[in-house]
Amino acid sequence: MDHIAVCIPTFRRNQLLERLLRSLARQDNGGRFEISVVVVDNDTAGPAREMVSHLADELKLDMTYDVEGERNIAAVRNHALALAKGNYIGIIDDDEFAPPTWLLSLYRAIQTFQVDGALGPALPFFEQAPPGWLLKAKLCEPAMHRTGTLLHWSQCFTNNNLVRRSVFEEHKLRFDTAFRTGGSDQDFFRRAMALGYRFVAVAEAPVYEVVPPARWARKYWIKRALVNGYNARRYAIGTGTFRQVALALKSLVAAVLYTGALPLCACVGQHRLMQCAEKSAYHISRSCAALGLELWKKRDF
Repeated sequence: MDHIAVCIPTFRRNQLLERLLRSLARQDNGGRFEISVVVVDNDTAGPAREMVSHLADELKLDMTYDVEGERNIAAVRNHALALAKGNYIGIIDDDEFAPPTWLLSLYRAIQTFQVDGALGPALPFFEQAPPGWLLKAKLCEPAMHRTGTLLHWSQCFTNNNLVRRSVFEEHKLRFDTAFRTGGSDQDFFRRAMALGYRFVAVAEAPVYEVVPPARWARKYWIKRALVNGYNARRYAIGTGTFRQVALALKSLVAAVLYTGALPLCACVGQHRLMQCAEKSAYHISRSCAALGLELWKKRDF
């Protein structure tokens, strides 16, 4: 029987982590695989240790808990991989929870399409009614792909996926810790696809990402765009000077256009203004990255 090890990086989100672990205990395996869980805490004090231990007993889940001292999401993911014992690796974020058919849907897709991994969407979940502009702007909405669609690396993330362990082991692929503020997941899939591995979308395997009020603030989306713009520049490294220059010029033109459109978008509505501001911040950050400038150097959101 196959074995899926679900890896969860966590950092000071015990309440959300508990919801996730309880959802994993309700997974339907269809008699096809066993499930274990690996939780790696990025807080050296280990605040989730007691809770995870208690839930392992209560839920009768095979769970492993450990602490990663380096404040770096890529290092946490690598630590979890080192502890995982399955021949399939699932990765999900600690602020998400999964419906009972989550893992089974991803597993079946890998078998059906004969690929190396499957990824589902992370749909927003609001415990309170969010502001109207946020819903209209659709900043929380993931890109949706038809089941079986072969994904490009830029469409791949580690908030909802299942991957054959061989993808990690055959070429010793790991997450690059140079991506301090994020982006190591897309970089991983970029390198994996360059080696010939294939990954498909599975629309029937969503997870739900809790969107707290802290993410309703406009500054959250601007800071997020600044971080993503800088990290996007790193993906172009090694693709050749001409392509790097072309991408930098493209972002520079986009930054000018989106910034210039801000007054017009403000007249249309707050949702259009934020859509434009988010794109403007992204391309400004990406343009500055071409000059070696990092506009937002920490992930504090």
